[in-house]
Amino acid sequence: MVKRKFKRGELLVENIIFLVLNVAFLAILVLFLINQGSGASALEDAYSKQVALTLDAGMPGTTILINFQSAKEVSDKNKIPFQDVLLIKDHYVTVKLSDKSGKSYQFFNDINVSTLRPEKDANGNFDGYYFIELRRKV
Repeated sequence: MVKRKFKRGELLVENIIFLVLNVAFLAILVLFLINQGSGASALEDAYSKQVALTLDAGMPGTTILINFQSAKEVSDKNKIPFQDVLLIKDHYVTVKLSDKSGKSYQFFNDINVSTLRPEKDANGNFDGYYFIELRRKV
């Protein structure tokens, strides 16, 4: 049986490597949680599903006013123009609140979204609402 003699430096180097890897892992975890906590990803998912489900339930001739004020705050913070936050095209609702992300959700109702525009207040600023008008598909 061979006895292995540890030198004093080996144990110290192994512990330092272990600590550095743990600190790196925790730093990555904290950055991920801060990124998720900013709200952009969660709000994109929630708003895209909400709008798609509303469009699925809508009938031709329906006018919908959707409150996007929480999304407007996040898009303003991320410097995304409010008119680019919501896009409805080819039976997909896409909500984009940051440069790095965006969520799409499909709706199945056979309608035409004829008007999609953000509402403006008396000063001409966007007030956080989207106006959507549904028409029968031609």
